[in-house]
Amino acid sequence: MNQFRYLLTLLLAFVLIEVNAQQTAALPEGTIMMVKQANAEKLSQSFNEQIEIILPSKTAVYSRKQAEMVIKDFFNQHSVTEFQLIHQGKKDNASYAIANYHTSNGRFRFTFLTKKKSGKIYIHQIRIERQ
Repeated sequence: MNQFRYLLTLLLAFVLIEVNAQQTAALPEGTIMMVKQANAEKLSQSFNEQIEIILPSKTAVYSRKQAEMVIKDFFNQHSVTEFQLIHQGKKDNASYAIANYHTSNGRFRFTFLTKKKSGKIYIHQIRIERQ
């Protein structure tokens, strides 16, 4: 009986850890892989209907399709050699993630701001700063 309680407690702990990990996710699933692959089209599927993009040379609010073109242009100009998530956090329905983006022509810092809406995480802002 004690072994059963121990196993049940252990199983419950693993379930709670998994649920907590899913609740603290700051980025939509697959975001890191999409950036590593420079796949602006798939990345844009996680964009909110309106998204703010802050680049070293310009800042604007775009529709999802316009933002896809802006990010695609950035990926074309700065081919990724390494992309690494370095920090993420969450408060209520909003979260953020910070990543390093290395290219052959410079290093950048990506900051993603996300919000959960109707059970799904959407990217509301992408800030790209030269390091």
